[in-house]
Amino acid sequence: MYRDFFQLDDYPFRLTADARYFFMGDGHSRATAYLNYLFHVRDGIGVITGDPGVGKSVVLEHVLAELQEDVALARIQQTQLTASEFLLAVCLKFGIDPGSTNKAKLTEAIYRFCRKTHFSGKFVLLVVDEAQRLKPQVLEEIRMLANMEKNGRKLMHVVLSGQPELNLLLSPQQKDALSQQVRLSCHIEPLKQEEVRRYIEYRLWIAGGEHTVEFPDEVLPLIMRFTGGIPRLINVLCDMTLIAACISNNRFVDENAMLAAIRKLEWPPYVERTGNLPKDCLLPRPGPARNQNQPRLSVYDRGRVIAEYNLDKERLQIGRGTTQDICLEGRKTSRYHAQIVNIDGKFYLQDLNSTNGTYFNKQMITWHSLANGDHFKIADYVLVYREIEVPKLINIPEDIESLSRTEN
Repeated sequence: MYRDFFQLDDYPFRLTADARYFFMGDGHSRATAYLNYLFHVRDGIGVITGDPGVGKSVVLEHVLAELQEDVALARIQQTQLTASEFLLAVCLKFGIDPGSTNKAKLTEAIYRFCRKTHFSGKFVLLVVDEAQRLKPQVLEEIRMLANMEKNGRKLMHVVLSGQPELNLLLSPQQKDALSQQVRLSCHIEPLKQEEVRRYIEYRLWIAGGEHTVEFPDEVLPLIMRFTGGIPRLINVLCDMTLIAACISNNRFVDENAMLAAIRKLEWPPYVERTGNLPKDCLLPRPGPARNQNQPRLSVYDRGRVIAEYNLDKERLQIGRGTTQDICLEGRKTSRYHAQIVNIDGKFYLQDLNSTNGTYFNKQMITWHSLANGDHFKIADYVLVYREIEVPKLINIPEDIESLSRTEN
């Protein structure tokens, strides 16, 4: 639509992956270096995390394109699988005919393939995208695959790519067998404002518009405010801005064109749209409690207190299963449902992309800053946060009773 108007050779802000447009920001450069090192040492599991649209897949494509032909590669992008389905998908990606869908035979077929490939001088690489959605049973199978050895050498090398929630599954604090196999972990941060300027200039240069289109510095704060520095969102906004400028017959991209694009997209500011707190909230720092008395969390079921927890850790995970810090049994509760994190003495509640959501004041939330007396709902349970010691209640408050009876 605007290509001829701005005398461009191509549309500079396509969403499709194109190696010509790959821009190496600081985070992308660091992730690339980590992956190259991991493939050099060929030991352990690599983890790449970042918000949706930040460029994880582009980095992987860039690094994988540089690998020599001595690599047998399988890339799994469908992660909502059972353990057997996942192993079967691995076999199909590697071109293995397991002859059965039995899990033990699938594993044995993969082992034979890896051993044969290893002795042929190649190394086997498994890349799993959207790994934060993997079920615990599948993560265990990945651990077993990554643990296969012959003559002191790993037979399969694994890279897990996913959103920041993946860090929660593989945190060193978990101290489980899978976390201990993570050799390198890298989080790709969104672009900073100066990087955004260079990112836009680079894409315009590739599209032949370095002399015909310019996004002035005055619009950069707007871009940051409504995209958060996420490359995919920058592409959408800049593309719509060029359309708006073209429709207005304006060859100069200005604030009015960008505001028109934002109105057309109906975007609120990025923070409001995503509920994202600063990125260090995802890997919280320890901090002193603000009150002398330890904050506590009380769990109510049908108006009765069934458990109480001291919030005495940096992170407490809430979910179904006895391995969670706060165990809420029931089919409506996700395995990793939510967490409470302590950041410099302030407690926050975060939903972990649960199936049925976490509710505060009957509104589904992603992040919520906890205040004394707050009560929130997970499945059929009501959880109450208290910062000070209070006498144990004899009569349950009416609002807690009504919340317990309310369906999501």
